[in-house]
Amino acid sequence: MKKRGIFSGIILIGFGMYFLLERFSLFPSFHTWPTLLFITGIAFLGQAYIGKDYSAILSGVVFTGIGVHFHLASRLSSWPDHISMVTFIIALGLLLQYIKTKQALLPTVLLFVLSIIFLFSHRLQQVFTSVTFDSLIHIWPLSFILIGLYLLFIKKG
Repeated sequence: MKKRGIFSGIILIGFGMYFLLERFSLFPSFHTWPTLLFITGIAFLGQAYIGKDYSAILSGVVFTGIGVHFHLASRLSSWPDHISMVTFIIALGLLLQYIKTKQALLPTVLLFVLSIIFLFSHRLQQVFTSVTFDSLIHIWPLSFILIGLYLLFIKKG
């Protein structure tokens, strides 16, 4: 049974705490928009797990993850700060949603693999400096096209 009002309750409490702490100038480094994204994500996750509305898992992980990512990227110089972190966060959300719904395993695995490859692609390029790898790095999008064509026209059912 889905419980209503969980999202609204959590987001009102979270925003209230945020603005109260801002009013008293406590934790000034957290008075930023990533904190508001984090609070919104926690509200979605509360709706998903407490209210058993598992369709909110992906939204919750994305909002929370992006909020955490921007906080860590601004504070840790070693934190990876490029678009592949966003795809990794989305893949994590899809994985948590798959655990509860048992749907969309293939897109989840593909996005995880792609995000890991993109996250470490600059390191992979340093490891594999052969001419073959350098030439393949420019045509890798063909693999997307081939897999998409396979899924559309060859794999039926």
